Amino acid sequence: MSPSRPFEIEIAVTPRFDVFYALYTISHGGATPLEKWKERTVALLPRDFERSARRVAPLPLFWPLLADALQRTPGEMTFDEIVGALREISAENLKANIVSGIFHDASTARALSTGKKNLRQVLADEELTGGELLTHFGLRPYDANSHATKAMSTLLSDPETFREQLVHVLDRFWQTGFGADWSALESSIRDESFRVRDLQDEGQSLEELSRDLALPVTFDASAREIRPKSGSPIAYDKVDRCFVIPSGFNTRRWWAKYETTTGRFSIYFPVTRDSIDPNRLAREARAPSARRRQSAINAETVFRALGDTTRYAIASILARTPTTSSDLARSLKVSKPTITHHVQALRAAGLIADTPADGSTKLSLNRETIGGVSAAAVEQLFSSTGSLSLDTTRKRRNG
Repeated sequence: MSPSRPFEIEIAVTPRFDVFYALYTISHGGATPLEKWKERTVALLPRDFERSARRVAPLPLFWPLLADALQRTPGEMTFDEIVGALREISAENLKANIVSGIFHDASTARALSTGKKNLRQVLADEELTGGELLTHFGLRPYDANSHATKAMSTLLSDPETFREQLVHVLDRFWQTGFGADWSALESSIRDESFRVRDLQDEGQSLEELSRDLALPVTFDASAREIRPKSGSPIAYDKVDRCFVIPSGFNTRRWWAKYETTTGRFSIYFPVTRDSIDPNRLAREARAPSARRRQSAINAETVFRALGDTTRYAIASILARTPTTSSDLARSLKVSKPTITHHVQALRAAGLIADTPADGSTKLSLNRETIGGVSAAAVEQLFSSTGSLSLDTTRKRRNG
């Protein structure tokens, strides 16, 4: 940990927030910076998708709140791990996690989750903390037949059914096209994670790092606390873990904090950058397929990925035998989260191919990428157009 920072900033590359933010984007009727991506994505969705989605998210604002269902799970997760975590979490914890995101008063959320109060009783309380937000969620004025009330009632009375509906919508969205979009963006997202790590290596203070990343909070070094635009500040010594997650879809600059079992907080800052542009996916969809294949290989990203000894060992194994992540962890004697991290870096570089097999997924090395990286490197290194990539791992200090 840098001496200028009271806690470390962890960087994660994961769709755990972006899949929910993307669903918000396609369901929201207002203007969005992602209009081209949205238009193309909505056209690809099945006709009955909107109806299924409204069962769990009757209004667009529910989608970012549904990400709260993944509290107390690892910071970096693949989509399969997200769905697995949602299936494995107890129904009561799932209910409590989502309710706590909507009702900011802890005692009210607990009373609803445990059944001590019903939804109508809670919504009748005019003094409820954060109650003004309930209008935006479609819960006030109370209407037993509204879509919002029906969704909340299902969550409270039958969380197992709500869970199945949520997982079904997420899986359909991923399979319909968002999974391919995430894979296409992951190289840019991974590059941004490297940039954030570079900033970390420079030993910036939290205040400097916050400015560089345009985080939606203020770090107060003198008071030793994080100050959000609204809500209570968070003391530095109450921070358990703090993640920065490069994002392509957090156009509203949302962030999340979750209280741990020890009374401390895990904090997540999904941050967007112009370099991560989902709109380009709509443009590329109209480009010739040969050109897309040619531009798909980013030589720098491939070299970065294979420059790590563990990732090179993984690539060597996968080149010979398709293998699951669990088998890789056993073969290399490292943890599953470590394998997940390295596999994501290889996948972002286009080096991983996935094949479903007996309820799991086997990974193999993408021979086409390996075969094309030399030509891609020649084209990209000797190109007379385009910007130069001159970022270094550690920038030289003056003096």
